[in-house]
Amino acid sequence: MAERWFFALWPDPATAKVLAARARPLIPPGARAAHPLDLHLTLRFLGELSPDALRAAQSVGAGVRAAPLSLSLDQAGCFPRAAVLWCGPTRAPEALLALVTQLEQGLASQGFVPETRPYRPHLTLARRFHGRAARDWGPAVTWEARELVLAHGCPGQLPRYVAARRWPLAVAPRESDCPQMNAKNANKIKLLTSAPSPPPG
Repeated sequence: MAERWFFALWPDPATAKVLAARARPLIPPGARAAHPLDLHLTLRFLGELSPDALRAAQSVGAGVRAAPLSLSLDQAGCFPRAAVLWCGPTRAPEALLALVTQLEQGLASQGFVPETRPYRPHLTLARRFHGRAARDWGPAVTWEARELVLAHGCPGQLPRYVAARRWPLAVAPRESDCPQMNAKNANKIKLLTSAPSPPPG
């Protein structure tokens, strides 16, 4: 099976451990908990890439200018059709939206087809989940994301994702790199955090 690529934010091991522990009592028998090392927040799904497209994606990742950003994972829920348990922010921070916008614009400049689906930030906690929407998530888990990651899936193995490239989020973006979320950009990077849906794959 061909590798499916995506840009993401990956929690540090301590945060991943907290998230896995918080999810454990919410996962019923029969559901499949995500491996702690697989927990991530997808920024942009890319799918299967040719060697040239992969090099272009790496160039986009290397060109990102962004500072570390703080995320408050304060809600959990489920996608009934996809049978997925997730957690995520009730409200996405502006820095996260600006990072997604920057990636989208960089990919468009490299010839990638624009993403038209609403952006719904979340981390998948479990699959084959057929319970009710989780309501007892507890206090928010705060996570400071410090790296941009380009990863791909490896079906049949655990952990199932491989972080192929990492770039530090250590540079504040220039004004030209972070356009305001005006009507035009809002149409490109639509946001829905109250009931997100899973990305493909």
